[in-house]
Amino acid sequence: MDKDKIWSHISRKISGEDTDEDDRLVDEWLNDKPANKQIYARLTEIWNFRESSSNKYHSLFEALRRRITVFENRPEKMFYTTTAFKAAAILVLILLSNFLVYFYQGRKTISEPMVSYQEIIVPRGNRMKVVLPDSTSIWLNNETKLKYASNFSSTNREVELSGEGYFDVHHDANHPFVVKVGKQRIQVLGTRFSINAYPGDDVIETSLLSGSVAFQYKNEDQGNAEVKLDPGYSLFYNKQDNHISTQKIQSSYYQYWENGVYAFKDERLDNLSVKIKRIFNVELVFENKFLSSKTYTGTISINDNIYVFMEAIRRTSVEPIEYKFNKNIIYVKFKKAQ
Repeated sequence: MDKDKIWSHISRKISGEDTDEDDRLVDEWLNDKPANKQIYARLTEIWNFRESSSNKYHSLFEALRRRITVFENRPEKMFYTTTAFKAAAILVLILLSNFLVYFYQGRKTISEPMVSYQEIIVPRGNRMKVVLPDSTSIWLNNETKLKYASNFSSTNREVELSGEGYFDVHHDANHPFVVKVGKQRIQVLGTRFSINAYPGDDVIETSLLSGSVAFQYKNEDQGNAEVKLDPGYSLFYNKQDNHISTQKIQSSYYQYWENGVYAFKDERLDNLSVKIKRIFNVELVFENKFLSSKTYTGTISINDNIYVFMEAIRRTSVEPIEYKFNKNIIYVKFKKAQ
C-alpha cells in the first residue's frame, strides 16, 4: 500500500467523510502492524476531543508535540519512513488546527449567547402601545411590525420597524436610539417623532415634534448620506429615486396620534382605500379608475364603523355611487339611473 496516500484515506474516515474504498484501505492498514492501531487511536482521540477548560488546549498541543518527538526518535527498523512520518505529522497538525478552530468558536458561543429577537405584530384595525426596557414608549399603528433583539438595553438601543409608529424616546446622549426602516436608519437622542414606513408604500415619512433625528440612507452618487430634521417638520423620502423633501407638520397630525382621527383634504379615493384597509381591515374594489380617482375631504376615526364612513362617502359624492359588502371586500360603483 502507498504509505503517502494512506493518510488521506485516514483523514476522511476520521472526519466522517469516508467512502467504502477508504474504509477498506484503512482496515488493511490497521491490520498491517500493531503500531498503526495506536496511531489511529491517537488521531481519533484528538479529532473527538471536547474541552471545558480554557487552558487544556495548551496541554493537548504539548502532548501532541511530545508524541511527534517520540515518533522522530524511534529506531529506523520501525515501519515509519521519513516521508510517511511527515505525512502523519501534517495530518495530525491539520486535525489539531480544526480542533482549535472548533474550540475557539465553541468558547465564543458559550461566552456570547445566541441573540434571539422579540417581534410584535399589530394586525389591521388595531393599535398598541409598547414600552421598551430603556423606558422608550412606542405607539404602533395597524398592520405594523416592531422587532428588537433580546439583548436590547439602555446601551444597545436598536429596533426595526415595518409600518407606522409614534416614538417617545428616553433621552440618553451617550447611546443614540436607532430605528431601522428597510435599508434606511433613523438615529435619535431623546425625542418625540413618528415614522410611516409600510413596505408597499413608495414614500417613508418621518415627522419630528421635539428633539433631533438624523435620517440616514444610501445615495448612489455620494454613498452614505444623512439629513437632519428640525422639530415641527416632516421628511418625505422616496424609495424609488432617493428624493427627499420636507414640509411643516400639518395640524391634523396631532389629531391622528392623540385622538386616532385621520384628517384628509382633496384626497383620491384609491389613496384613502389604503388607509381604510389598514384601519378597518376591509378592501375597496372600484368599478373603474375614474371612480377611484375621485377626491374627498373629511376625517376617519379609528373608533368609527366602516359603514359610517362608506355612508359619508356615498352622501357627499357628486355622482351617485353605491357599494356592496362581501365579507372583507367592499365593491364600489356608480349608481345606475332609475
